[in-house]
Amino acid sequence: LLAFRFIERPVRSHPLPGGVQTVLALAAVGGSWAGIDALAHPYRGQLFLGSSSDPVPRHEKISEHEPVIPDTAMTTRNCAVVTEAPYNATTRADYDACQKPPGRPGSGEIFLLGDSHAHHLIPMLDAVTDATGQRLTMTFKSSCLISPDLTISFDGKPYEPCRQFSEGEMERALRRLQAGDIVVISTWLNRQLGDIENNGEAADFPVHDGWERLTPKQVRQSYFNSMRRFASQLAERGIALVLVVDVPELLRDPVVCEAWASLQSDAGRGTICAPPADITARMQTTVKDTLLAIADGMDNVRVFDPTALLTDQGRTRHRLADGTLLYSDWHHLSWSGSRMLAEPFLAFLQDAGLVRPGAKG
Repeated sequence: LLAFRFIERPVRSHPLPGGVQTVLALAAVGGSWAGIDALAHPYRGQLFLGSSSDPVPRHEKISEHEPVIPDTAMTTRNCAVVTEAPYNATTRADYDACQKPPGRPGSGEIFLLGDSHAHHLIPMLDAVTDATGQRLTMTFKSSCLISPDLTISFDGKPYEPCRQFSEGEMERALRRLQAGDIVVISTWLNRQLGDIENNGEAADFPVHDGWERLTPKQVRQSYFNSMRRFASQLAERGIALVLVVDVPELLRDPVVCEAWASLQSDAGRGTICAPPADITARMQTTVKDTLLAIADGMDNVRVFDPTALLTDQGRTRHRLADGTLLYSDWHHLSWSGSRMLAEPFLAFLQDAGLVRPGAKG
């Protein structure tokens, strides 16, 4: 009724010139397209279904596994520090609950620290520790950069609990871990340290040192300083540090990109999902170069880069040729994607002399 009274009737009474009608029609189509695409992210599988409600099976969503490793107490409740909660002895992770026990006495420990980009590495590290016999312990805080010197933004507000978490967990690691153990740090570095977004636009992610907002270059320098300091403290105790290059991003969640791809007859279902190769290369190189600079000259620091395993001709691939999903959304690995990295990561640890050669999954 409203559309008839305020749109259809006035147009019938006072027809618009043909050129204006064409422009308005194109604007309406473009607006609808953009609106559906935007809604597909927060409401994927609900308002925007495409050819299927969600191509990501539940078992491929690591966050759906509670516990994330069978026969352990490694649940989100035990391992995660609630986003808004200040960091203290009552909110921090209970390591007795959030661990996979060692498979072999004297094999040491891998301690995984970070945000959800650490959490999505648990299937990988589960398989690795099956081979090495190491204990696996982890804790994470959502969207948190591990640095005691920087305050990042979360939901448009200063994320001080993240800085507290970083400082507290670094101190705990230094007190608790022993010679021969390994700290693995993985966070959403493409967002936290990057110059550009996956659409090629300049990054606009607020990061502060005290009251001063920093440029991405200044953020990387501060991160470099804090990680070098932490690495030196670990080295004094004979503890290794592995820094993980962030996984390359998709442009959209699989449910969105595959639906658009099917509408556009994109049989490969890949081109619409991934950023251009040059954008992905720039994002990955920025992060890798920062981590390599941290490792430079430090015998106890290594950098693991999964980029080549998750790209094809420079573009992020969200499926293997056999259809196996590698991503559960646009920047998190699926269960299969994480497990696919296990063999390369084990070889990486062996080559670095961090675990005994010959361990097999």
